[in-house]
Amino acid sequence: MKIKRNLFAIIAMVLCMGIFAGCAKREEEPQDAQMLSEIAEASGGILEQLAAFDDEMLKGMIEQYEDSGESAMAGAMESWLTTKEELGSFVKVESSSTEFKDKQYVCSVNASFEKRALDATIVFTKQGMLVNMEFAPVYTLRENMGRAAIHTLIGMGTVFIVLIFISLIIGCFKYINQWEKSKAVKALAAVPAPAAPAPAPAPAYEAKEELADDLELVAVITAAIAASENTSADGLVVRSIRRKSGAKWKRA
Repeated sequence: MKIKRNLFAIIAMVLCMGIFAGCAKREEEPQDAQMLSEIAEASGGILEQLAAFDDEMLKGMIEQYEDSGESAMAGAMESWLTTKEELGSFVKVESSSTEFKDKQYVCSVNASFEKRALDATIVFTKQGMLVNMEFAPVYTLRENMGRAAIHTLIGMGTVFIVLIFISLIIGCFKYINQWEKSKAVKALAAVPAPAAPAPAPAPAYEAKEELADDLELVAVITAAIAASENTSADGLVVRSIRRKSGAKWKRA
């Protein structure tokens, strides 16, 4: 219920701004000094009220803007939700100025908070309806230099990490090549070798033995042949000796 009452309060505030903006528009002068002053004053009040809202209230407002299709205001409230922690409590509005451009009222507000200053830009329609807000905390020179150094280190570190990663990948190419070669060798070793063809039987005539130097064996064979033929060994001349299957002496 508390969230709904707070939402109703801020919506009523915006509607009221639309009412007094409409009254000013009766004079048909969009840059009326009173209108510009009222918008500048109302912008400071919006910042003060936003600083008083807790996170639960802000999240409820974000949901309401999203449900109503006001994406710009939903984004503005999300931006405030992330910014308010580094600002602290609201102190006062230092300066504000409003101008009418592009058929809108644009109010630039510089406000002091407990931790640091804030530059805010709040945009209204010609009827005085709040349509967008932007918030930019003011950092000191030292803080800006520190943030720039951190961003530089992060960027350079990312580049060096990527370069190191690429060099490691390139260095692994030789190991990949060796792995592929060893895998191919293993694949070839796993293939069974073709069986060697059986040697053809040697012809009988190749099994010749020259026995010219073995006179004693020749004489014995000559005498055996002469005895088997019942003739004299003087007329026999042994020129060569070869094995013959089925010889008569084998059947004796």
